[in-house]
Amino acid sequence: MFGFGKPKNPDAHRYYLLPGQGRGARRKHRQQILAAWAVGIIAAALLGVVLWLVNQRH
Repeated sequence: MFGFGKPKNPDAHRYYLLPGQGRGARRKHRQQILAAWAVGIIAAALLGVVLWLVNQRH
């Protein structure tokens, strides 16, 4: 009564951390997002240069 004592179902408040959800996960996720942006920008720039060079020949 009134929240004292053991809960009726002790498993109801149990949770498990999956890999990557522990300490430092936000920092690691931010680094991965920034790396993905950098790779995307570089790949887009390279593709743009290749297309520009192909179109310069004609």
